[in-house]
Amino acid sequence: MFAKLVRRVSLFLQVLAGVILMAMMGLACADVAAGALNASILGSAELISLMAALLVAFVLPLAHRNEAHVGIDLVYRRLGPRGRRINDALVGLATAAFFAVTCWQCYAYAEELRRSGEVSSTLQLPTYGILYAISFACLVVFLMAVLQLARIPGRK
Repeated sequence: MFAKLVRRVSLFLQVLAGVILMAMMGLACADVAAGALNASILGSAELISLMAALLVAFVLPLAHRNEAHVGIDLVYRRLGPRGRRINDALVGLATAAFFAVTCWQCYAYAEELRRSGEVSSTLQLPTYGILYAISFACLVVFLMAVLQLARIPGRK
């Protein structure tokens, strides 16, 4: 049941990433069109940068689920079932640890930015919300890694 919830949240983040990508493309096209008319959209580069940060964070759970990460198949293929389980466990532990620390540090930095009142340079948008969202996406990847670790002992 918990695994289903994590998967649904991951899928929701994937849909949000698609919406953000479409918004980025729309804004970039509108800014180029405005440039052709000797005008520009104030803060478009800033908004596109903030959306890019969200986009990358929101597709991390999808990349983890699809195992779209760098691996060394040459060595992995030569391992027996036990060696593969050990390798999977070590990689899973490293992944979980990395995303736990990243989640925690993004959240801590977001809190620091919120307390200090830090805003973006052009549009004066509070930037801490972006870091909270990135922290949340890292939490989802951490939970996915932990759930994946729980399944390793039963693998053949």
